[in-house]
Amino acid sequence: MALSQARKNFIALHKADVISATDGTGIFPSVKMAQMIIESSDNTGQPGNGITARKAKNYFGIKANSSWKGEKMAFNTPKDGQPVNYFRVYPTAKDSVIDHTRFLQSNPRYTKGGVFEAKSPAGQALAIQNSGYAEGAGYAAMLVKIIVDYNLEELDKEQIKKKS
Repeated sequence: MALSQARKNFIALHKADVISATDGTGIFPSVKMAQMIIESSDNTGQPGNGITARKAKNYFGIKANSSWKGEKMAFNTPKDGQPVNYFRVYPTAKDSVIDHTRFLQSNPRYTKGGVFEAKSPAGQALAIQNSGYAEGAGYAAMLVKIIVDYNLEELDKEQIKKKS
């Protein structure tokens, strides 16, 4: 299967923000970028074109529970078992990337699940899945496939180079 030019463009557009938002956190930029691609895509796989990304600049599908003090927007979510859910709204994609890092760091389930201690992108993808980030049992495998297909481990190397 040919790689998507839209995904390549998306990666180029957002890689600096992803690398910056993960610096010193234990989060692999490759994993965050793969999540951003999956969570912001529409039903054709076009990243950044999903409804929450387009209307709320929410590139990770983060819901707005009672602890969220910022703006929120309602979207139909029949697959979630509720007809409507509220999602966080951000001024920019970069704000969404930064808040996704905070979201992972502030939720004990991700720390307990080993997300920040993972030694590889694949290990971190599995820890994120096992910590309940997504409903699908194949979420980690989808992340790893995107990481491999688009050589996203180069983002991890860029982050390391930046520190040197």
